[in-house]
Amino acid sequence: MTPKEKLYYLLKEFLYGKYDANTFSDQFTTIYDTEVDYDTLSEIEMKLFGELCEITARFSSYEEDLKIPNAYFNEQQVKTKAEEVYKQLMQST
Repeated sequence: MTPKEKLYYLLKEFLYGKYDANTFSDQFTTIYDTEVDYDTLSEIEMKLFGELCEITARFSSYEEDLKIPNAYFNEQQVKTKAEEVYKQLMQST
């Protein structure tokens, strides 16, 4: 499976409830930041995966972290952005 395929797989499985937000965020961020050859992504994939990665990289499940303004994202925010990204990707293909 290519890194790009891994991103699609993770996204779909997260939305189906197979991964929790913490696991999804860790895996998505790692794959996008370290494994993906950005030249293999379309313009829309680059934009949407990049936006999602900004959120997954700053995900926290700790209430203390979430109290810091504009620093971290919670599970619902990750899920909402993931749903938005998935819908847009499916419409563009």
